[in-house]
Amino acid sequence: MNSKLTVIHFVLCVIGTARGFGLFPTRTIKKFICKKNGKLAIGAAAAGAATIGSATIGTAVVLNHLNNLEKNIYYPPSGSMNGKIVVVTGASSGLGLETAKRLALAGATVVLTSRSEEKGIGAIEIVKQYLREKDAFYESESKLFSIVLDLDSLDSVNQFPDSFKALGLNEISVLINNAGVMAIPDLELTVDGYERTFQSNHLGHFVLTAKLFPYLSRDGAKVINVASTAHNFASRGLDMDNLNGEKSYSAWPAYGASKLCNILFTQELQRKADEAGLDWFTTVCLHPGVVGTDLWRYIVGEENLSKMKDGNGSIASVAAAVTSLFTKNPQSGANTQIFLAAEPASKLSKGAYYDEMKVAKLKPFAQNEANSKALWDASEKMGRIKYDFDTAATVQDAVVQPDNVVDQEATSDVKKAILEPETIESTDDESEDM
Repeated sequence: MNSKLTVIHFVLCVIGTARGFGLFPTRTIKKFICKKNGKLAIGAAAAGAATIGSATIGTAVVLNHLNNLEKNIYYPPSGSMNGKIVVVTGASSGLGLETAKRLALAGATVVLTSRSEEKGIGAIEIVKQYLREKDAFYESESKLFSIVLDLDSLDSVNQFPDSFKALGLNEISVLINNAGVMAIPDLELTVDGYERTFQSNHLGHFVLTAKLFPYLSRDGAKVINVASTAHNFASRGLDMDNLNGEKSYSAWPAYGASKLCNILFTQELQRKADEAGLDWFTTVCLHPGVVGTDLWRYIVGEENLSKMKDGNGSIASVAAAVTSLFTKNPQSGANTQIFLAAEPASKLSKGAYYDEMKVAKLKPFAQNEANSKALWDASEKMGRIKYDFDTAATVQDAVVQPDNVVDQEATSDVKKAILEPETIESTDDESEDM
């Protein structure tokens, strides 16, 4: 078992009971990871019957002694993103917000998505304040936009291209599929009737990418999918008969399966783009690291997380402080996706999985081509969408140029051909990561 997964397991052992469930049996659990070859390791022993507070306090001394690593922050070179348009989903908090900050600082025009207009406006103000602190506000103030996007609603996803077009921007250079949910304790269905973890983390982004494909820059475009090492929770492979929780539902396996979907989607999307001769297109996926705020947002809820950040002295506050010793903050957690957005596509490995800003090896179950093809077909059916790579190679100018440049009727026909989803009957019933 690798060290990243062990850190995740430790966190779940100590704090999983806060949601009334655990990933592991209640017997005493001991995990020891030694400091070896200059890499951080954590040694911890926690009794399953122990309270969150006692387990956390008992572990604090060990963690404080071992974990003193400096968390480096990656900044793209100044001006390296000038002229680039970047869309970041789930950008009102966490990794998405941090990504928006640093890409805007590097000169990008950033479109932030959030579940509500209020959150979007708030996120833009936070980015503006960040730019002021970096003495870059006046250069970038007109380069920030917000669009409401709810991945739990395919209607919202389908409306997104029109909202993007209304901004009057040019072609998209980078689409970062960052938004998602983490390990929902009980089975929840979206308004579309799909299991929420699957739709939020995979299906919504699958449809969004298809809808935005005509708007991607033919001078070079990247789609970056935020996956996770938690895909290893689905190490038996993707169960195509249980994508929607039809047979059974369990929080962490469902989350792991959704992250495996991110990886398989990336591989199949690149494969199909290559087969269509779209040499301008690159897609990659990544593991951002275990981000402490995301874990606690899930465990205690948004309101309690805010109280914890205010330092109210509760056991939860102490626990959050301790977990920060061995998890990443959003600043360091966002490094890899920011790097992938800023790095020239020619230097990236197409379709690859990245960790710590470099290509990471995947196990065979996460490279199963049969699974990726089956997932693709199921996603097109469930999302009522059809990717059209042949058309996408030739119609970009007609789609994005101003209306007075292109014949209205011709433009309408082109848009209808590739933007409107196919009508496919479905029998199915229904930012921040680790």
